[in-house]
Amino acid sequence: MQLAENTHTINDESQVLVLDLTPFGFKFSLKLWPWDQQLLLKREYTNGDIESLEGNIGFSIDQIAFTPGGDEWIASIPPLLVERVKPFPETSIYMLSLAASNRNARQLLELRPALLYLICNEYPLDREKSLELCQYGQREILRILGFSHSKAALRFLDRLDITFDTRSSHTLVTRLLHPIAERYRLFGHYPIITHQSLQLDMVLPGLTGSNLAINLSESKLKSRIKLPTLLNDTLMMGVNLGLTEPMRYLRKLRTVEDVSALHDSWIRAQNRKHYVPCPTHKKPYQIVFTGTEYIQPLTNYFELRDEGEEQRHCVGAYHARVLNDEYQVFKVTAPERVTMGVRMIKRPDGRKYYEIDQVQAKCNRRPLEETLQALYAWLEGEKQRMNL
Repeated sequence: MQLAENTHTINDESQVLVLDLTPFGFKFSLKLWPWDQQLLLKREYTNGDIESLEGNIGFSIDQIAFTPGGDEWIASIPPLLVERVKPFPETSIYMLSLAASNRNARQLLELRPALLYLICNEYPLDREKSLELCQYGQREILRILGFSHSKAALRFLDRLDITFDTRSSHTLVTRLLHPIAERYRLFGHYPIITHQSLQLDMVLPGLTGSNLAINLSESKLKSRIKLPTLLNDTLMMGVNLGLTEPMRYLRKLRTVEDVSALHDSWIRAQNRKHYVPCPTHKKPYQIVFTGTEYIQPLTNYFELRDEGEEQRHCVGAYHARVLNDEYQVFKVTAPERVTMGVRMIKRPDGRKYYEIDQVQAKCNRRPLEETLQALYAWLEGEKQRMNL
């Protein structure tokens, strides 16, 4: 089996890009040959030793563009291939080096770059194994990697519109390609599949494939940012109202505006309902931040309920989270009247990290920028004062 198109030794270093890493504490420089010299990658140590790099180099194509000589080196690569690797910053140079030395790897990069990415991620330090896998058909590659290997799985990869810049991005995609669950099939009607679409499937899988979830993939960024909190609040209100399977109401909707309308209608229904508090309503809340004259922590269920009724939003549904020391809610009277929610996150070392989860004016209107800046500054000052 022929793995490389051209295996002769290349000695011409006149166009080699050298990245000197010694100022950063490393004892070597990276040497990158141009495209027409197979884009070889080597590490040269200060003692003169040289070794070939079998995988990625730890730099993305965009990072190299900012280094001296980087633009010229990138210009040696076919522009189409430079564009193809941009969604894969961690493996971009590795993918290009495979494509430069092997016809099949280049074809994968041109036609289905996500598949070449999966190969590089499976064999990050084994160039020979990666090149060997590139020789198989695309569905066979998926099978060897342990994924579902249908035509629908390949089409799923084609419609991904995400950047694989974190480990979570990789996990979100590969979990859907599981050969038994084949959850990617639920995305069959999505014109594009965004990172938000994948996260929504992780948090609220019951929405996947609905008109609302599909429309979200093409909605404006502002709407995509707003939706997770809005959906969570709406579902909690549905539970509090005693509705059976509130998710089925959401599946019938089409837009973020539809969700907002349902959310507001359930708030009104909750306020009209004669609500009997749960048995824990008399328990006081644990107060972490004591607040100020204008930022007042809510100390019990009744204050939380009254805040929701006054401001006409669903903060009353957060009672269980506050009681479990996961959340703290504040009544804010200046610079304007808003409600602020602070979320607690437990770190692996056992320490707790606090961050503002949401700030809402009456009827969930967006607060003034002045208000947001003041509240964020206050919380940061409190965390520093309390060494949190």
